[in-house]
Order: sequence, then structure tokens, then C-alpha cells
Amino acid sequence: MNTTAQHLQTIIDGWPHLTDMLDTHTDTPWPPASRYTDYETALLATVRPRATVTELEVPAGQPPLNLEVLDTRRAVTAALLATADHTAAQIQRAPLSVDLARGWTDPIHRQAALLAARDAADPRRWPYDPTDPRRTAVYAAVWLQQRLDDTTAPDGPFRPLTVQQHDRIAHVAAEAARRIQMMLATARRRERLPHPCPHCRGRLVVEGGDGRPPVVRCGGCGWARTAEETAA
Repeated sequence: MNTTAQHLQTIIDGWPHLTDMLDTHTDTPWPPASRYTDYETALLATVRPRATVTELEVPAGQPPLNLEVLDTRRAVTAALLATADHTAAQIQRAPLSVDLARGWTDPIHRQAALLAARDAADPRRWPYDPTDPRRTAVYAAVWLQQRLDDTTAPDGPFRPLTVQQHDRIAHVAAEAARRIQMMLATARRRERLPHPCPHCRGRLVVEGGDGRPPVVRCGGCGWARTAEETAA
């Protein structure tokens, strides 16, 4: 069973693939017959490929974005931001305050004011400002991962998580990871190639269409090759 930290890592690792899938429409046959030559050349040739493997163009009349992917990204982002907001409200210590009556010329006051300013600007603090560019699904997942490690609490502006807070993060992380994995698995396509494996003469299939690099695999010996490996 995956841990909460592993679920959060799944979100972090899968997010770039969801981004790549935004303009990929999975109801289009994959790979298209007209591009078999390109795929085979890029993935199976022993020389540098003549064509670059690209994602499919959006057919005329289709929306510019994959709405299922967009909905998944929005739902996961909203859940993670809400969880981080809720968690920070409970465990994030308020910035230190300083009595301004003694004036800036007082050395003790000046030192205290500098410490308070540094504490308020601690980059580990969760950003509540909705315009802050850090408020993304990936940043929230990373921040929640860090909060799972209680060793950060003594020297940071946080209290350790309670069991209930940990359980809340675990539930949201597991569901978000499940949705991302399901979306990636649904988009991943497999198509048999007409040529046998160059090593064992077994059946070759090409997999792709989900934003990750296409790869050719042999069902017999397990040989696999990507376009990047061929081009190297």
C-alpha cells in the first residue's frame, strides 16, 4: 500500500504528463495510419530518426483542450489548495510581533524587528494570497509532503501534525493520486506494429498518447525502446 508521501509524489510526477495531455484528444485513433512510418522510423530504426515524434493535431471542430484532463487538473488543484489552506490554518504559527513603542534606534528592538521580519518572510510558510504564483497543485503537494515530516517542526513556523490532520491529508492525497493515475491510464494507448521484435521475433506494440514519450515494447522478451533512446 502506498504511503501518503508516495501519493503526493505521484501527483508531483504525474502533473507534467497531465499538462502535456491538455491538447491531446484520446478519441482520435492512435497512432494514425498515416504516421506509422514516422513512429516506426523514430522508435525502431538503428539510425537517427528522420521524423520527430509529436502529439496528434487537434481535428477540426474539436475543443482546443481535453476537457476531461482539464476537469481532473482543476479538481485536484482545488482539493490540494483547500487542504493546504486548512492545514496551515491549524499548524502554521502566526508571525512574531514586535512592540514598536521603543523605536528603531533601540538595539534590542531593532534586533527583534529583524527577527520578526525574517520569521514573517520564511519561505516555508504556506502562501494564503490567492494571487501568489506558488499556489499550484504541485507546490501544495510538496508543501504537504514537508509537513508530514515532523522533524521540520522544531525549527520552522509549524506545529507537528495531529493524527486527524494527517488522516485528512492522506485521504485527499490518495484520491488525487487515483484520479491522476486513472486519467493517465485511460489515455495510454496500445497498438500492434506489423514488424516483429528484432531480437526474438515476438509481437511489438507501440504505447503512447498520454503525454509521456511513446515507446515500443516486445511482449516476448521485454525489449523496449523510446524515440529518445533511438535518437541518442
